[in-house]
Amino acid sequence: MTELHAQIDLLEGELSDALVGGADRVVRRAFTVLRLMRGDGTTGLGEASALPGYSPDSIADVTDELRRLANEPILVDPLASPLEILVAAFTAHPLHQASSRFALETSLLDWLGHTRTEPVHRVLGGDAGRRTVPIADLVMTSDPSSWHARIDGLLADGATHVKLKIGADLEHEIKAIRSIRKAHPTLPLRLDANRSIPVAVLRRHAASFEAMELELIEEPVASEDWPIALGLPLPFALDETLLDDALSQRLLESGRIAAVVIKPMVLGGLRASFQIAEKAAAHGARYLVSHTFDGPIARAATAELALALQTELAAGLGEHPALGLWPPHRIAAIRDRQIVPHEAPGLGLQFAEDPDA
Repeated sequence: MTELHAQIDLLEGELSDALVGGADRVVRRAFTVLRLMRGDGTTGLGEASALPGYSPDSIADVTDELRRLANEPILVDPLASPLEILVAAFTAHPLHQASSRFALETSLLDWLGHTRTEPVHRVLGGDAGRRTVPIADLVMTSDPSSWHARIDGLLADGATHVKLKIGADLEHEIKAIRSIRKAHPTLPLRLDANRSIPVAVLRRHAASFEAMELELIEEPVASEDWPIALGLPLPFALDETLLDDALSQRLLESGRIAAVVIKPMVLGGLRASFQIAEKAAAHGARYLVSHTFDGPIARAATAELALALQTELAAGLGEHPALGLWPPHRIAAIRDRQIVPHEAPGLGLQFAEDPDA
């Protein structure tokens, strides 16, 4: 057995630019960094970054829980399978917060990848060939009058898929999206309402949305309004609803859900993410991975998850303002607007300086 010793650090700061959607009131971002170290210096990194107002946990609770890992070493059998290593670690060190579980899983798999000189996506998914997964750009402004110009700029810069946050001013938003669709008729375009649209309003505009030939419309209505919304001919995607097992199961069983948005930071890690993907596939829904305005450790881990799952839909792993709080870094799996197979060990993440410096 090998002993891994935990070090926990907190990185936080004010955001230089505003976030959008359900995080539009977040002006400060905090990240708990978990570092697992063996005596020879081999290290695995994990990150817990609960998003205020969205995540089921808080950064304070996550930090307190992870700090308890420093009380005694985590025993790991380097020859065991990845699943056996994770199960043994969580049996000895139960964690209740979703972000904490993601951080511990990520740090163990990063350490294992470095130990075996394999990237995490191969540790998770074996030696099968991997194809490239595109990345969708999130338009980081809530003002619909600026969307067309912003998307034109993104496309000129190489964007291939675009996501817009909607629901604040639906009349103006629909007008702007019509203009965008007219100019870019084949652009894969997805919308996310964060449950903000009254179902009667959604029904009134359903024909307009249908005519836009959207890739997806994520979480348009409140939980109680889903039974009515499902009668509309729209490509629905589940995100927040995945935290409600019973409701998400019923919605998937309806056959009217086009996709699920897998956010391992919220779902509680990579194993939970695989389970959601399997459930979605069993009911004819596709899946994609995304972030909660996480830091680079979680971004790298989620990119590895996309490669392991071989997601068909573009990942929601584009650049965002919270990444500016971290030291300069490079993620081997992310090249421009694509997630690519690579040979770098572990998460393939390199910092110009320590993230807790």
